[in-house]
Amino acid sequence: MDQETFLDAAESGDFDTVQQLLAQGVEADTRDEHDRTALMKACKHGHLDIAQLLVTEGADINHRDNRGTNALYWASSNGHEEIVQLLINHHSDVDVIDDRGWSAKDQAASHHFKGIVTLLEEAGA
Repeated sequence: MDQETFLDAAESGDFDTVQQLLAQGVEADTRDEHDRTALMKACKHGHLDIAQLLVTEGADINHRDNRGTNALYWASSNGHEEIVQLLINHHSDVDVIDDRGWSAKDQAASHHFKGIVTLLEEAGA
């Protein structure tokens, strides 16, 4: 139950619940049925404060889900430039390719997130 609550809190932006459950021993890399982590969910939905907390708590920023995506991919796909910068600063894999052959840079470009494309290019993507 705590793991499901933790994942839901990361996705919905409930910082206090994420912080509390981490303090109670829930793993930062808790995963759902698609192998997506709390970090991926926070990045997808633009919750920078939760992403920062999870990175600080040792979440694996390069973990890949069952589609081959990572947290950077989700942040890039959804236009969350500050989170993209956070992940790049912590050495996220900028070259990850999903099961369709798309990269984080491809996703950002397809949604016209030019700032993110530039960040990814500067990081070596």
